[in-house]
Amino acid sequence: MIFSPSLTEGNMGQLVRKTTVYALSLFFLLFVATGVVFSQPKAVVEKGTDIRLGETRFQTREIGSPPSQLKMLEIHIEVINRSRTSPVPPNSIKVVVTPKEVKFSEGTPVTEFALNPEEVTLNFPLPPSSGRVLIIGYSLLEAKPESITFEIQINPPDGEKKIAKWETL
Repeated sequence: MIFSPSLTEGNMGQLVRKTTVYALSLFFLLFVATGVVFSQPKAVVEKGTDIRLGETRFQTREIGSPPSQLKMLEIHIEVINRSRTSPVPPNSIKVVVTPKEVKFSEGTPVTEFALNPEEVTLNFPLPPSSGRVLIIGYSLLEAKPESITFEIQINPPDGEKKIAKWETL
């Protein structure tokens, strides 16, 4: 006989059962341990996108040839998506710029100088943790104002508001 006389069929069945239970227990513990080790951390749930106004800059341009030049005031408005995970869909960001106060230097004849509110919509998606610059332009008269104060708002009426002032140098 190949088997030792101490291993009878009854002992052999017990040994197989013990080995099977031991192997299944180790297999179960292996899955539990790897589940804890390799599990992903729970994602931080954001309450939606966080859109903010960034820096506002002004630039004047002269368009055309000298006899009939048009003077433009460009307002560069930075829009920032501060969310780390949520992109902003296209056409969901609207920026409104409203001129509030226009000052001319003393002695300058003030003809009718009315600036209307301007609205711009961002028509492409804004990825998480990124920003874009929107440009709004106003034409200026020959008698350039000394300063103009603007109210800038993102997604009115509940969005962030900011006051910006342009002054001639």
